Amino acid sequence: MSSKKQIKRKLYPKGSAKKALKSLKETGLSPEIDLRAEFDDFVFGGPTSISHGRRLLLRKARRDDNNKIVHCACVDKVTREPDTERSCPYCLGEGFYWDEEWVVGYATYVGADGGLANRIKTLAPGSIRADTRIFYMRFDTDITYKDKIVDLKLDTEGEPIVPYIRESIYKPQTIVKYRSDNGRIEYIAVYCREEDAIRVDD
Repeated sequence: MSSKKQIKRKLYPKGSAKKALKSLKETGLSPEIDLRAEFDDFVFGGPTSISHGRRLLLRKARRDDNNKIVHCACVDKVTREPDTERSCPYCLGEGFYWDEEWVVGYATYVGADGGLANRIKTLAPGSIRADTRIFYMRFDTDITYKDKIVDLKLDTEGEPIVPYIRESIYKPQTIVKYRSDNGRIEYIAVYCREEDAIRVDD
């Protein structure tokens, strides 16, 4: 038998499960953290933390009363393709009318090889590096696969430069509504392929 003492840690450090449930009934307070509140504190800032989020533009496809996308007048009636050669001044080649609104979120990169941290590594022959940009947004953000996320040029303090300059436009590849407490949405993650991003300067 080993001479070392085994240290057992309680599942509920501040008391038993029975005590935790009793506390919930008496006070209405749960020992579980509120992910919505934690997300807001991290992104927007709170009593003990500064804001880690950034301002983004959410380009939303305009829809009619039947929730159908309103196509631009430049869309060809036969091919159903937008006029991309003359750069339509109304839809900018999207093929439908849209509106932009401010949202605040947190963005990061991730990749199969570890993301940007491993870009200095040489890839094996035949391998392709495909980075993904993930935008984390508040649980009540209304975003669909027809919408776009627009990255703006920021100054050194993190504020958008005025007049506003659009740097990159991202198309959602996967939208995940992360759920926890009783199935409610805690936050939303939007995955976008970096290689598919539109560089406005191009």
